[in-house]
Amino acid sequence: MKHSFFVVVVMSVILSLANAQMTVPSDSIGLAEGEGMGLAMYAEQNGYPGPKHVLELKDKLGLTPDQLKKTQALMEGTKLSARAKGEEIIEAEQELYNAFKAGNINEKKVQEMSTKIGKLRGELRAVHLKAHVRMKHILNPPQIELYKSLRAHEN
Repeated sequence: MKHSFFVVVVMSVILSLANAQMTVPSDSIGLAEGEGMGLAMYAEQNGYPGPKHVLELKDKLGLTPDQLKKTQALMEGTKLSARAKGEEIIEAEQELYNAFKAGNINEKKVQEMSTKIGKLRGELRAVHLKAHVRMKHILNPPQIELYKSLRAHEN
C-alpha cells in the first residue's frame, strides 16, 4: 500500500514537472523509488548478495526468522537512504537544467554543479554497495553459494 502511494506521488511530481516544461533525469523514477538500477553490479557479480534478491529467494535460501528480520530491516533502510539520495540527485539535476534554461550558466557553474551531481550519484552507489556488504554478513557461506547459483540461473 505504501509503495503504491509513493509511486502515485512520484508520478504526479514527474508529470507536473513535465507540464511545467521542466526536465528530470531519465532515471528519475528509479532514483525516487530507491531502486538499485545496476549500481551494485560489482558486488552482485562477486558473491555479495543483495537484500532485494535475498528476500525474493528467501524460501529457497531457507532464511531463519532472524535472517529474515535482518534482511527486511536492511532492505527498508537501504530504500529509505536511496530514496533520500535520489531526491537530492533529482533536485541537483533540475538546478543544472534551470541554470541552462535561464541562461545563467558559465563553465565554472557547469563544473561545480556537475561535480555535485557526480558526488551525489557516487554516494547513492555507496548506499547500494554497502547493503550488499552487510547482506553477506547476514547469510551463511552455504546460503551465499546457493544464492550465487540461483541468481546465475536467473540471468
